[in-house]
Amino acid sequence: MKKILILLFFFLSNNVLAVEFKGKFIQGHFIIGKTESGTKVLIDKKEVRTSDDGYFVFGIGRDRKYDVVITLNKDGNKQKIVKKVLKRKYNIQRIDGLPEEQVTPPEEVYVRIKKENKLIGDAKAIDSNLTYFKNKFIVPIENTIISGVYGSRRILNGEPKWPHYGLDFAADEGTTIKAMLDGIVTLAEPDLYYTTGRATGAHLDVRLNWFQTRLDPETVLNIK
Repeated sequence: MKKILILLFFFLSNNVLAVEFKGKFIQGHFIIGKTESGTKVLIDKKEVRTSDDGYFVFGIGRDRKYDVVITLNKDGNKQKIVKKVLKRKYNIQRIDGLPEEQVTPPEEVYVRIKKENKLIGDAKAIDSNLTYFKNKFIVPIENTIISGVYGSRRILNGEPKWPHYGLDFAADEGTTIKAMLDGIVTLAEPDLYYTTGRATGAHLDVRLNWFQTRLDPETVLNIK
């Protein structure tokens, strides 16, 4: 009986699929996974693209409260991994003295906003086979002040609004900006109503998304 148990344990251990994660399972974080080539990967029952060498990527939303379920499947060998998501505490950012149209847009711009939101949504929905995400992100502007952080709840002229989903680098107009990573530009617009921002001064607003999930750019820049 003892020999049978030893053989059974050896058989099961040989069928465990190898996987590792770079990143923390915390609200707002960007995570890179690496598993065996040819493995099918599902995040919360949704299949994600994997590279030929087994890399995949996903993100955890700002307010996510439930576990992440990662399912691996290779040649019928199926494995489920459950990761607890840790909660973050976010800042409250109050901005006063804004023009009223920056707090509540006038009705005449609603059609414009809807059109621009579709452009942005289509860009976020692109599912490419590019693997630039494996490379190191770099800070786009050196020696500057971080004037706004991800996740902070914004109160504009005393009125609560959506959280801020970017990372703001205060800088003068005309400042040279470095590309944070190799990639392909899929949307370039000179004047969007919202992504131009409710700015009180010149700054670069960096955003990071996994499809429609807004992530914290600091989690790939390591600037804290």
